[in-house]
Amino acid sequence: MTKTNTPGNYMPQLDSLRAFAVLLVIIAHWLPRDNFLNRYNNNGISGVTLFFVLSGFLITGILLKSKEEIDKGLPVSRAFKTFYIRRALRIFPLYYLVISLAWIFNESGIRGSFHWHFFYASNYYFWMKWDWQAHLSHLWSLSEEEQFYLFWPAILFWVPTRKLPYVFVGAIIIAIVYRIQTAVPWGEFPRTLTPGSLDSFGIGALLAYGSRYKAPWFNFLQKRSSILILLLALLYFSAPVLLQSRRDHFISYSFLFYGYYFPMISAFFGLLILAAARGVTNPIIAPILNHRWVLYLGKISYGLYLVHNFVPTFWNIPMPQQLLPAGLLIVQILRFALLVAVCSLSWYLFEKPLLRLKKYFEYESQTAVPGAAAAVTLATDPKKEWKNSVNQMD
Repeated sequence: MTKTNTPGNYMPQLDSLRAFAVLLVIIAHWLPRDNFLNRYNNNGISGVTLFFVLSGFLITGILLKSKEEIDKGLPVSRAFKTFYIRRALRIFPLYYLVISLAWIFNESGIRGSFHWHFFYASNYYFWMKWDWQAHLSHLWSLSEEEQFYLFWPAILFWVPTRKLPYVFVGAIIIAIVYRIQTAVPWGEFPRTLTPGSLDSFGIGALLAYGSRYKAPWFNFLQKRSSILILLLALLYFSAPVLLQSRRDHFISYSFLFYGYYFPMISAFFGLLILAAARGVTNPIIAPILNHRWVLYLGKISYGLYLVHNFVPTFWNIPMPQQLLPAGLLIVQILRFALLVAVCSLSWYLFEKPLLRLKKYFEYESQTAVPGAAAAVTLATDPKKEWKNSVNQMD
């Protein structure tokens, strides 16, 4: 197997994709369903799915590097320890701070279900109660992602490298079958459980594998990526219209929505992630993806996602009569400014200082054990490769 490195260690345009992902979720949650921005697209589903595919891509890339170090003599226990400590430093502090503040003010009745959210089981609680629990609804995706982290490293470390693509394809199939089999006309809660998004993680993982090892199928895909992106973009923007036309026919709607729509948008986002990882140079798109404010929103996107549902609506603010036609826009700009301000303070005063602790848990190259996977070599300096890592995901 020939291994080549993924595009540059730090891929800034992936931060821009994070920014667009969180903006889609905010639009879905903050604007009325009949608003034109929500009317013709499933913004919430799109934003969360983009996050899931991106996680599958980046986390799998990190774990594949760790797997190579294990083949060279790194103890598996140390690989697990490093991965989970670095994940905990990135995710736990802000998450537990936010839900603790929610507990103090009993936001959305969280005190009665706090232990579910504390142990990242929000999605199972919502499914059990068949209720989104008001402003806590977005916690389901954070729970599902954390559940993904629990079993994914074990799979990647213990399954032979050559067989991993079969595992990823299997995860995609499991998710599609699971969603179709559990679909009901009176709610979408079953798809929020652990198997429901495995196709998004699996597609991201498959692309990370292909990118790293330059598998023949990946080279074929990469050569046609521009055409495929255009085709999938057309399907992505036309799919909501098709789904709406079948909403009264539950069986056909379920197959289209759960069996076609989710893997289709995951594939679309996967190709966008590949393009951003390489670096988009298109004179129209590149300035947007490289804009410092877009990159900054991507940097603080975790805080934006975690906090956005708790920002006050400000509907009761008195406005001059002349401003009322633009009242909705003014209020949302005010909310977003407050959200960015709060998350910026969190980033610089709370999250970033804690992330400096990662330097004590670096991914480092190990001295190979004689005869252990001698064929696996790194094309660049391993320590530098690990230290820069793939974006802030690690």
